[in-house]
Amino acid sequence: MAVEQTTKADIIVIGGGMVGLASAIALRDRGLDVLLCDPGEARARTSYGNAGVVSRGSIFPMSSPALWAKLPTYLRNADRGLRLRHTHVARVLPWTAHFLASARTSAWERAAAALVPLTSAALPEHLGLAERAGAGHLIRRCGWIKLYRTPEAFAGAALERAILARHGVAVDLLDAEAVREAEPALIRAYAHGMLLPETGAVSDPGALMEAYQQLYADLGGRSLRMVTTGLQPTEDGWQVRHAEGAVRARQVVLAAGAASGEIARGLGYRFAFAAERGYHTHYALHPDSPALTRPVLDTGAGSIIAPMGEGRVRVLSGVELNARAAPPDYVQIEAAAREAAGTLRLGANLDNRPWMGARPSTPDGLPVIGPAPRHRGLIFAFGHGHIGLSTGPITGRLVADLATGCEPAIPVAPFAPQRLLGWPRRRPPQPDGAMARP
Repeated sequence: MAVEQTTKADIIVIGGGMVGLASAIALRDRGLDVLLCDPGEARARTSYGNAGVVSRGSIFPMSSPALWAKLPTYLRNADRGLRLRHTHVARVLPWTAHFLASARTSAWERAAAALVPLTSAALPEHLGLAERAGAGHLIRRCGWIKLYRTPEAFAGAALERAILARHGVAVDLLDAEAVREAEPALIRAYAHGMLLPETGAVSDPGALMEAYQQLYADLGGRSLRMVTTGLQPTEDGWQVRHAEGAVRARQVVLAAGAASGEIARGLGYRFAFAAERGYHTHYALHPDSPALTRPVLDTGAGSIIAPMGEGRVRVLSGVELNARAAPPDYVQIEAAAREAAGTLRLGANLDNRPWMGARPSTPDGLPVIGPAPRHRGLIFAFGHGHIGLSTGPITGRLVADLATGCEPAIPVAPFAPQRLLGWPRRRPPQPDGAMARP
């Protein structure tokens, strides 16, 4: 429901995607008066458009030791999984430099270790929240499969399997026959598969978001449809500005996804940050095709196919590094759709045009979760990349812990804002008496 421009609250959450919404719910559960501020553009949120995978094994950043061997292919835009807009990559040099520095085995292993507690809590938190929201039927414990077209591709993932085993993540290795038995809908031959059984699949991410929004409203949470134009510390807290005025609160949570970097910049925080754009489109399955029972990642195509209920599948592209507001480039999703037609018996395309969204990307693959280094009462919760939908509920619990002075449910030190290049080199102007740390 809408509220007046002069509204005051205990805490304002900026961003209505999965991270922001889950944070708002968790804060209401702690008894705080919460105002959720978001433009209200449901289809623009990455929580709406992803593959719906909630997996304990989603612990690997995009920047991996395999980057160096693939770099010439990436630079030529000859890899289906990554498409570069070279002028944009040059504009985000702090992110690019940190991304390349993270492509070491030691850094990859540290990132995986940091993410394990977060991803391990993802499915239990989601299932509990979904039950409260009356949406438990939207999440199935069915696992998901990574598919390898050749023995060489499977061998190239040996380090990934070793790290998963080190952290106790369950993995079932499948040969060609086992892949066919696990998913009879597949018509392409695969040499190997890796089933991660500790995984839930969301059959309709948009419907799940709607159920969580209704839960938040039922808890007495308030919402304001607005575009945040700036943050300003005040004597007793924070002012959040928008086109028609401002709202005030003692604390603010910045969880605006890919827009968070721009908002934080107004306070002097220059995060190494980029937008990973992605696309999807829906197809009906051929009437004679068996159902696809779980999401599958075709590593040879660099794309995912996920069942979305009612005989539909969602075909998702790889990553496009480009400006968040740049015009769509459908090259990747068109290639992914062609590959999908060789993987499943597809029927009609069900969309007028592909969906596009922008994931908030940090160069080391870890989210930013923690108090702002130089501003009291400001909590950062963004940069979740591909795992925003899955880890949104546990991030919401962490935000509520931080806002209420409780010990975080899992360690948050690896996600500290200070670790990223470009955080404030100079102190931004502060009003007299503002709640800013010295």
